[in-house]
Amino acid sequence: LDPDPLRKRLDWGGTRRARAGAWSAPAMFGFTELEVRTYLILTLCGGLQILINQIEQPYARSLIVCDTPVNTTLGAEPSGSDHCGDRLHVIGEGARLSGGGDSLENCGRFIITLFVSGFADSHGRKAAAIVGWVFITASVFLFFLASFIKPWAKVFFIAAQGLQGMSGIGLIVEIVTRDIAAQIGGDTTAVYTRKNGLGMFLGFVFFGQVLYIQYAGITEFRPVWACILTFTLVVLVGLVAVFPETQAKENQQNKDRGSIVSIVKNEFGVYAGMLKNSQFMRCALLEGFFNNASGGFNIIIVPWMMAMFGYSQLELLMMMMPLAFLGFVFNGLVPGLCGKYGHRRMWTLCYWTDKIIDYGGIPFLTYSVGWMPVPVFIQYMRSPLGGMGNIVEASMAHLIDQKDSAKWAAMMQLNGFFTGSMFSFLFSRVFNPEATTQVGRLAPFMLANFIKIGAVVTYARGLHSLYLEATDKLTASASDSAAPAAEDSDKKKD
Repeated sequence: LDPDPLRKRLDWGGTRRARAGAWSAPAMFGFTELEVRTYLILTLCGGLQILINQIEQPYARSLIVCDTPVNTTLGAEPSGSDHCGDRLHVIGEGARLSGGGDSLENCGRFIITLFVSGFADSHGRKAAAIVGWVFITASVFLFFLASFIKPWAKVFFIAAQGLQGMSGIGLIVEIVTRDIAAQIGGDTTAVYTRKNGLGMFLGFVFFGQVLYIQYAGITEFRPVWACILTFTLVVLVGLVAVFPETQAKENQQNKDRGSIVSIVKNEFGVYAGMLKNSQFMRCALLEGFFNNASGGFNIIIVPWMMAMFGYSQLELLMMMMPLAFLGFVFNGLVPGLCGKYGHRRMWTLCYWTDKIIDYGGIPFLTYSVGWMPVPVFIQYMRSPLGGMGNIVEASMAHLIDQKDSAKWAAMMQLNGFFTGSMFSFLFSRVFNPEATTQVGRLAPFMLANFIKIGAVVTYARGLHSLYLEATDKLTASASDSAAPAAEDSDKKKD
């Protein structure tokens, strides 16, 4: 009799196949065994975070209180709050509350990122993922608690977003993906394409749940948070029981890393040394600063369209729902065209096409194409370029040494969180839902695209040639991976 059959079923053959190439053996749908055990859980983590982030704004609006009574007449337009009947006031104050929470969330991300990469190096990726998900679980509990204690609801809301930022899950996903790409080898673009494709699929599933919440017109969120809290606990069990350790043994460090001050000092010392020795890192960090700063606009894009066009969040989400499906469909388009026309040519075409769409649409943002607001229409125009992210990530694998990948990911995360902590708050203050002039309405867009100019200049002057060299390496590695497959096919035909 087998004394522990469950352990062997959960083991997925890890101990029985501990030999060279075991992790890279195909498991299902083109995924290797290692990818199945890691991506399935990590994408569930990402999907849950998508769900939480998507309902944060309607939840924030439901907490707004004012003196205007709620119109309960049949067919009246809902304000989004059971405690305030002024729709534009609810939209504006809800955006400011969400923006303040997002700023604290980015502060939490900035702080935890100083430690999470070092912790992941010294204690392993699995331990870092478990600790991070404990913070997410605590965050969901505070959201749940806020629905019971109304006088402290806003405080709990902002604190919950801060705890969510302290998880570091996004950074752990990047570190684990680079570990997998290094262990599997071969076509790194395919590794990132599979990971992003699974993420988009689960994102589409969770997006459907968001739509249902919006369709139901929920203003009482206690059952919602109770369900999410239950699911986060299930994922935590999965991280403990199934998730493998992906860190290469030769890269493991001494677990005794000293005091908190010494950890932070060591981290910044490593970052300074990496920047000093790499032009790519210096320029990419600066480009990331400008892109992340302009990205602070994302916190108010949905409230902006609700105020400017009079749509509800449900109607806007229904318009944008096919984007998730198109992202999944087009995820492999750019990588596929790279195989036919070359990575270098497709890189240049996609980058500049994206920028033309960005700036060319500014004068028309307050108009509609039929019933669809131009900002949403622009996202549909950009959807075929979605697979460009796979090429960017794969290029990074050739531009940054594997031993520096965790630190580089942490540095870029810190960059994004630092800018997000400032610019999310700034954009929520620039947004005026009651603006009547064209300049007042477009002020957040104009600010975001003005900041992006810095990113374009940095790319053109310092990064363009380096990325093109990396794309040439991608083309070469893809050709090397395809050659043995072609030989096997010829042998089978013979």
